[in-house]
Amino acid sequence: MEKDAEAFVDRAAAVLGIAIDPALRPGVATNFAQFMALFERIDGFEPPQSPDPPAVYRP
Repeated sequence: MEKDAEAFVDRAAAVLGIAIDPALRPGVATNFAQFMALFERIDGFEPPQSPDPPAVYRP
């Protein structure tokens, strides 16, 4: 995924017309890869279809 993230960051920067400092590029790619890993975890999540409202927390 890391190489995919680097390629995506390069393409996105080119499309947006922005320059990414070469010293910061690895960190940007790593952050993007982590974001995508989190997205993949929640992408298929279906919330429960319960007719009951959630409980209300009162301390």
